[in-house]
Amino acid sequence: MENKEINPETLKKLQLKIMQDVSASAIIPLMRIGDQLGIFKKLSKIGEVSSNELAKATTLDERYLREWLYAVSAAGFVTYNVETQKFLLTPEQIAVFADDDGPASMMGAYDMLTGAIHNEDQVKEAFKTGEGVDYKDSCPICFQGTARFFKPSYEKNLVTSWLPKIENLEERMNKGASFADIGCGYGLSTMIIAQTFPNAKVCGYDIHEPSIKEAEKLAKEAGLDKRIKYTTADAKSYHGKHDYIAFFDCLHDMGDPVGAAKYAYNQLEDDGSVILIEPTANDKPQDNFHLFGQMYYSFSTIGCIPTSKSQEVGLALGAQAGPSKLIDVLNQAGFKNCKVVKKNASNMVIEARKN
Repeated sequence: MENKEINPETLKKLQLKIMQDVSASAIIPLMRIGDQLGIFKKLSKIGEVSSNELAKATTLDERYLREWLYAVSAAGFVTYNVETQKFLLTPEQIAVFADDDGPASMMGAYDMLTGAIHNEDQVKEAFKTGEGVDYKDSCPICFQGTARFFKPSYEKNLVTSWLPKIENLEERMNKGASFADIGCGYGLSTMIIAQTFPNAKVCGYDIHEPSIKEAEKLAKEAGLDKRIKYTTADAKSYHGKHDYIAFFDCLHDMGDPVGAAKYAYNQLEDDGSVILIEPTANDKPQDNFHLFGQMYYSFSTIGCIPTSKSQEVGLALGAQAGPSKLIDVLNQAGFKNCKVVKKNASNMVIEARKN
């Protein structure tokens, strides 16, 4: 290979980018420790505190706590008061790190990242063989992390911003329409819909039985178990006719998305619609080379592509398929009226009408 002269400034920028990524990655286990040991929640309740005071309040070792506090303060995730040499969480930091039920919570991202790292060996082998990694063989942290990561966004946007873009949905759901949530996971989106539209007939399906069991448990805790029916089934084996069939952040994970869409077409009432929510992406790969694109392509490589390739057909659309590929899948399934009805920085909503 011909040696070419290295541009020092370009080299420095690349090395700085690597150090930024290494720094962000190094904090992952510390964030999960702070979450699992309740340190963020304790900080949110007691206000400004020294490491010694926090150690007493949490019954944790002071020296470990002190180093942890320095690390997360360096990351900007805890605030350090130079004058008092004490630590505190700002309202914004509380919203992101200590309020699980709030719309700004992002701690689930660290669960997803941890699960992805645990899948490394299986995916590395798949690189060699071209085969997939069965969804059920993913690290269990992936499932809880996915549910936790998506929950705030869905609670904030699903029934206030995304579903209102589907023509006549609110009116029909209030009158008792049937709504099927395919790939429902822990059922968080299904429960939001059932809570919002108490007259609707709501059901959720997922291939992962432990997730369905968790969905049933969460629905019961929320008092929704009589209004939602959960079933372990794949995207081509559920039953019944529905007015709406939704694929929330999951169609691109399926081995046969065309087959799944065709099956949905046949299970729809004549005036029904399929609703896709997918990660926002542009059709040209180079237009996705940014912060969100880096995240989605990375998760896709470690999770979405292996899952799809483990199933029949193994089309492997990926999490950055883009609207043209997704609409082409729907067109192949028989849908004629397909369009992006909503788009923001992280998600896009596509409606496909049967007629």
